[in-house]
Amino acid sequence: MKAAPVQLLQVMFRKVSVEWDERHAPQEPPNPFTTTFMFDGVDLTTEFSIGELDPDHERGRMYLLSLRLVVDNEPRKDKEDQKYSPYVIDVEARGVVLIPNGAEKLAPPEDLAAVNGASLLWSALREQVLTVSARMMAGQVILPTMNFHDLRKKDGGMSAKPVAAQALTKSPSSSKVRKKLAKRDVAE
Repeated sequence: MKAAPVQLLQVMFRKVSVEWDERHAPQEPPNPFTTTFMFDGVDLTTEFSIGELDPDHERGRMYLLSLRLVVDNEPRKDKEDQKYSPYVIDVEARGVVLIPNGAEKLAPPEDLAAVNGASLLWSALREQVLTVSARMMAGQVILPTMNFHDLRKKDGGMSAKPVAAQALTKSPSSSKVRKKLAKRDVAE
């Protein structure tokens, strides 16, 4: 076992909102030992941003990432068989990621930060939603595992630009340099 080429130094939650949606909740509370809600067919809207905090750090390059997930349960006219979550969800996390010196041999540092950093933040969002929903009326839900390879620059992303350290406390728009909005139908 050895250290990964991406190190998550800090995770901060900007928002955690999981609300019971009585419009789409099950009639009877599910048995937690036999039932876990799956997000197949549910629209997940994600927003991602990345900015470089310190390109000259002695240990490597540092990036500030932000990842937001929204499940609004709003009907889509273009979907006949749309599925809904028993909860309306809006969660956002930020993280500081270090790409150690030498990791550029594997891939461009920004791509390593974007793809792997987004995965690390997704895991944090996933855990929060699972933890909060476990004590709620419609029972626990667990977000699907995802990959974030589409965030690589060669796949159409923009380059990260330097951001000030105070971006950790400012509104998300202050550090959004690369932004991806995606409606992901989990069934795809």
